[in-house]
Amino acid sequence: MTKLHLITYGCQMNEYDSERVAGLLRDCAYELTDDQRDADVIIVNTCAIREKAEDKVFSTLGQLRLLKAKKPGLVVGVMGCMAQLRQDEIVRRAPVVDLVFGSPAIARVGELVERARKAQRPIVETGEGPLVKITAKPAGTSRLKAYVTVMEGCEKHCTFCVVPTTRGRERSHPPETIVAEIRGLVAEGCREVTLLGQTVNAYGRDLTPATDLAELFSRVNEVDGLTRIRFTTSNPYNLTPKLVRAFRDVPKVCEWFHLPLQSGSNLLLERMNRGYTRERYLALIDELRDAVPDVSLSTDLIVGFPGETESDFAATLDVVERVRYDNAFVFRYSRRPGTPAATMPDQVPDEVKAERNARLLTLTTRLAAERSQRLLGRTVEVLVDGVSRKAAAELSGRTRCNRVVNFDGRGRVRVGDLAAVTIMDVLPHSLRGTLAVEAEEAVCLSR
Repeated sequence: MTKLHLITYGCQMNEYDSERVAGLLRDCAYELTDDQRDADVIIVNTCAIREKAEDKVFSTLGQLRLLKAKKPGLVVGVMGCMAQLRQDEIVRRAPVVDLVFGSPAIARVGELVERARKAQRPIVETGEGPLVKITAKPAGTSRLKAYVTVMEGCEKHCTFCVVPTTRGRERSHPPETIVAEIRGLVAEGCREVTLLGQTVNAYGRDLTPATDLAELFSRVNEVDGLTRIRFTTSNPYNLTPKLVRAFRDVPKVCEWFHLPLQSGSNLLLERMNRGYTRERYLALIDELRDAVPDVSLSTDLIVGFPGETESDFAATLDVVERVRYDNAFVFRYSRRPGTPAATMPDQVPDEVKAERNARLLTLTTRLAAERSQRLLGRTVEVLVDGVSRKAAAELSGRTRCNRVVNFDGRGRVRVGDLAAVTIMDVLPHSLRGTLAVEAEEAVCLSR
């Protein structure tokens, strides 16, 4: 059987796209391999959000050039956001590449690989195609938890972001198609789904008739056998009172909300074209916590955006102190070709970015540790998804608020079970617990 090796960089959407490619090529008689030396086809799924991610891709392609020199029949493909944005540069800088294709072309990956096998020059396919719902997954992929794309593309045009260029305009999948996919996943053992979209809370407004994420929650909640619903990523601009109420009222929606802030400075938020102010953002946080008092909050933060002064950075620190996130992803601003921010004046020196990045990480780490302490002594519901990384005799899983818990299952629970676990110890990156006596002792963090 022809063998396929996948290398994935970037976000959850990219991970999901790689799964879909593996599933589609499996149907074309390709077998997934972890060893690139055994592969007949290697596809690199790329990210273009930060320069470092692109550097990793070109480094990887350089290594694959050496492999292809030993194995001339090897087909090397590049897909994803960088492929969509930098196709000409990829072909120019990496002659090892036989195929470049964007996300809209995933549905035709089998055809494209075969064309690349026969062609004497690189095949490039980055035009927008019809929106196709693809549910294929590679053999052996865990079905306990699954990503489900509900919409693709973005139209926010934040000045630092290339996603509108790489992923195209916002297009939603019909709710009945999404529900059918989830029913199929549940039939194969799935218990938790994460609904994916670049701006997931803008879901449905482009459909006829129009719908929204709150209504989709209700429909997915009715799927028998499904126990948990997560969703990411939301934009504050599209967070409505109706969605907040659904977040509170739909039982299977977990008490975890990822809401990017990016900056606490109104001046920078305006320059970023984010569409909200710090005051509006803080009001939304209050609405979420009024609805779900123990909600777990995570965010994205950018340091060193063009023009960021020490005062602007202090405003970000202030919002972080007020919100007290359970988790925060901190990034140094990176110029992206073709974005308005790349040519803005007052670019921040790298050494200033590094210093602010360190200060912000110190703060977010401290606050997250303090937030974790609230779980000490509580009995929580854990979806068991595997064995502990550090202790093979223990099980591991996640709470509804998305925290990792390791515990001794005492032979009474197994992977796929919902277990009631009492938290006995809070560690920097995980929790330790003991199995509760009765399952009904488990509590939802917001109920």
